[in-house]
Amino acid sequence: MIASVTTRARRAARLSVGHALRFGTAPLRPLARAAIRVRPGLEPRMADWAWLWQPGWGRRCHERLYRAPDPYGIAGSSYEQAKYDLIMQTLEDARYARALEVGCGEGQLAERLVELTDELVAVDISAAAIERTRSRLADDPRVVAERRTLPLGMPQGTFDLMVCSDILYYWEPTTLRLGIDRLMSRLRPGGRLLLLHYRGDFGQANHADAVHEIARNRAGARAYQHVVARTLHGAGPQGAGIRLDVFARASAMPITGGQGSPAAVERPAGSVGAQP
Repeated sequence: MIASVTTRARRAARLSVGHALRFGTAPLRPLARAAIRVRPGLEPRMADWAWLWQPGWGRRCHERLYRAPDPYGIAGSSYEQAKYDLIMQTLEDARYARALEVGCGEGQLAERLVELTDELVAVDISAAAIERTRSRLADDPRVVAERRTLPLGMPQGTFDLMVCSDILYYWEPTTLRLGIDRLMSRLRPGGRLLLLHYRGDFGQANHADAVHEIARNRAGARAYQHVVARTLHGAGPQGAGIRLDVFARASAMPITGGQGSPAAVERPAGSVGAQP
């Protein structure tokens, strides 16, 4: 009972702080973007201003989280492992020459994704998380782990696969639209962008549904295919559910999942709660 009350109080505090920071930094973002347009050379320096682009969930916040290993309890969470299973099943054991994982954390999912790729670029805002990813995958030459603050700090080059799991909802709305555009612009012909996000509210800048709808609209504007669309109700903390979508640049073979294209599923998630 006490633990439940404490959890609710913490969630309410995060929501309040997140809203206050987004409101307080809102006037600064247009000025920063205008400065970048006038002087593009400023972008690498401003890329790391996470307090501006994802207020309330910037680098300092994530470094605090990663003071101790596995802050989200992924290793012992059946929910987290079921999410990773879902991602791997969705990708259907296809092969990708070059993949990007945005928000790789300590490399738990990267450890599985790399088996589908010739090269995996795994990025995270936290230096501590990246060091643990490098340690976890030190013997695998296919993995490049980099500390970066996206979307401004995008790695170089293009990709056949991009995976964003429980990460894009930290970006404030304008940054989110910019970020999705930048991700989609780096997809190679036939490439796929996979998004998966928990649908609960915990103080993040955007709800999962808003993230995925923005991505759907951006994909439509580029004539990208929407090859998978799934909402799993009852999954995750408080049964809020998860949303999974896959978008493909022209020439990709559609993933049907036995449900057509896009594969639309709305059902209880079974084993697929821990806080994301």
